[in-house]
Amino acid sequence: MDMRKRLLMVLPILVVMALGLAWLRMDKPHRDIGSEEARFRVVPEQLRTAFVQGSAEATGYLNAVVELDGVVVQDDGHRVVLEDGVVASWDTTRSRRLLGQGEEVHLKGRVTGYDDLFDEVRMDGLVLVE
Repeated sequence: MDMRKRLLMVLPILVVMALGLAWLRMDKPHRDIGSEEARFRVVPEQLRTAFVQGSAEATGYLNAVVELDGVVVQDDGHRVVLEDGVVASWDTTRSRRLLGQGEEVHLKGRVTGYDDLFDEVRMDGLVLVE
């Protein structure tokens, strides 16, 4: 009986501590890719080639912040298509300008993966580095 009383006293404390830890882990601010330091600086062709060849270097690019120097094919205000197969979504928390077709730009974003059906490297959180 004495053990049961101890358990009834300790169990609510453990539950509250577990809920507190879960809340602390989930209540983190969003990742600010624009202010992060880039791990790699590449051109779109080099990035796409690493994924096409399936090299070990490609796994290093996943979820990493990458700076790109490329030429714009299309910018619709939501995403940018660069020559050599990179499609990137803009960071919606920052202001930006529309890029013109053929414009050479220096961009930074997070690599989210490779779409082998369309032969494109996908990125998000894109910001214009000036």
